[in-house]
Amino acid sequence: MSRGPGVWQRQILRAASGTVVASVSGVVRTAVIQPSRDDFTSARRATKQLALRERVSATYAYACVRCGEIQDRDVPEACCGRVRASLAVAQPGRLKLLKHPAPSPAGRVPSWINAVPPSRPPGQLPEPSLKDLADLAVRKAFEGLLYGTLAVSVPDAVAVARLAWQVERDQAIPERDAALRQLEKWQQDMTEFTWALRMALDRQYPGAWPAVMAEVRKHCPAAPR
Repeated sequence: MSRGPGVWQRQILRAASGTVVASVSGVVRTAVIQPSRDDFTSARRATKQLALRERVSATYAYACVRCGEIQDRDVPEACCGRVRASLAVAQPGRLKLLKHPAPSPAGRVPSWINAVPPSRPPGQLPEPSLKDLADLAVRKAFEGLLYGTLAVSVPDAVAVARLAWQVERDQAIPERDAALRQLEKWQQDMTEFTWALRMALDRQYPGAWPAVMAEVRKHCPAAPR
């Protein structure tokens, strides 16, 4: 169940007061162990309401999708997760301290966003990614097959596409491994907490543990046994 926008407004205001710039997705991941899409939507809606009332300044900043750490630099560095342009907030007046805001990830900027740099400097061509090159090669090869003039051979297009896929797969492996380690640690912590709680309960109320866990499983079937 999603948290109401009033709750998220308080969370966002608290985060903005404690740092220069805070990632909204980082606020959500800090407040909820396993956030849902509704949590992110509610937090974004709360950010918009606060920005329209000038309680916060909204922008985009480079941030890690896992830990939410803001990277105030032109070229983001590797972190524990993928670093991308994310919605961020700051207290009014503090936004000028962010020297390298990120471009809008959607390409268009909502009217309530306070500061966003141009997608690229005027006159500078966009930098293509390997995936862009692979898509172009496949399209050129397909056009060559249709019209009989091969600008890119089919084997070359397949090789570039395969390379792009391999690079994307290799980049995803560290994120997957880190997520698995975090999940394993969380499960271990929950097991240790459950046993500590059981021992404490048995000392105070011998024999009460089965009844307590039966009640817990009514609301949470996945609770540890």
